[in-house]
Amino acid sequence: MEITSLIRHGGQSALRDWKRSGWLIAGVTLGIGFYIAVSTIGASYTELVKLPFSRIESDLIIQLGARGRSQISEKSSIKLPFSNQAISRSTIDAIGSLAEIKKLDTSILLWYQERKNFVTIAGIDPTDTTSGPAKVMQWISGGRALQVTGDTVVESHYAKFNKLKIADIIHFKNYTFTIIGKTEIKEGASLAAANFYISTADARKLGAMEDGSANLLSATLVKGVSKEIVKEKIGKILPDAIVSSTDSIGEMMQGFTRISGTSSKLLSSIALAFAVLLGCWLIAGRQQEQRWQIGLMQTLGWEKKDIILTYGAQALVLTVTGAIVGIILGLLIIFWMSSLEVSLTLPWNLASAPEGMHHAAGDRAMQVPLPIVLQPLLFFYGIAITCLTAMVTGIWSAARLADKGVRHTLFER
Repeated sequence: MEITSLIRHGGQSALRDWKRSGWLIAGVTLGIGFYIAVSTIGASYTELVKLPFSRIESDLIIQLGARGRSQISEKSSIKLPFSNQAISRSTIDAIGSLAEIKKLDTSILLWYQERKNFVTIAGIDPTDTTSGPAKVMQWISGGRALQVTGDTVVESHYAKFNKLKIADIIHFKNYTFTIIGKTEIKEGASLAAANFYISTADARKLGAMEDGSANLLSATLVKGVSKEIVKEKIGKILPDAIVSSTDSIGEMMQGFTRISGTSSKLLSSIALAFAVLLGCWLIAGRQQEQRWQIGLMQTLGWEKKDIILTYGAQALVLTVTGAIVGIILGLLIIFWMSSLEVSLTLPWNLASAPEGMHHAAGDRAMQVPLPIVLQPLLFFYGIAITCLTAMVTGIWSAARLADKGVRHTLFER
């Protein structure tokens, strides 16, 4: 019997018993749909942890924590964050010379506090905006990007809240800056968030820092290099260094790692097992109820192999139909998930503003849409396993009933 004939006969038989066929398709649909959705959730939360680093196209963030008191006077309105003390030029050059580091971006994070006003200031290199915090210059929403000293770019939400416009004059300490543009921080780019952006030269003057120094380094690694090895080498060059990566953030953000790790694998496995077991159970029960058809086939002279192939094709048609509808259901759930916003909270050392400064634009928590990561290969494996086991069950059940003979299949209940 030809394959097309088998599939056509299997489809016709399924339509005749549409109620049982419907239950089978519904069971497989639910199992596959939730398997796809849960698998995607796990991968999406993993991607969420990577989002701050991927937005600025960096692999490591290197900082130096304060030992004792900050290098900036307590009476000064410009302060270096506790976790962002100055790193000398010689140390920066030594870190940048490591063979595992492809590119090292330097920037400066400053806190400006005067009376009740608190502002975060980021000093960036306007000549290289391809990675690191300087990438915010690619997200200009008004005016122009930073080019020379004495100019500043303001974050758009902060500008709107404080009614700042392009060409306004801003005073930091004894220095005057002109707003020449507005930038809009991309969702998840919280590592680059600040209220104002100025050149590194201006930032060093504000912070009274040495020439060539910085307090925030963003490293892009050579592809395939172990981050742990690089961290060890950086630790030897800068013993008190705080080196952060997606892995270290994942360890701190335990809620995300639990969802994206063991839990998601367990839940997706349960959903797939549900689809497989329910499909096999419904197929075996369906054929048990239809055993008289096998007896009728034997009476009409059908060979055992044709009966087996026919019922195997019938099981395959029903399961594939359920799997296709399940894919559609899973994609609908994923589409709904993409509209959800989740809180992305950075560790204290990576937040541009200190905890408790909720009015500052660089708050630790950001509401971002859940990034959706589709895994076609994983979906294919799940669907293939479900369809294969269903077809094998159909063949095995049909063969078992055919071996019992016409008397059993036609007359015994």
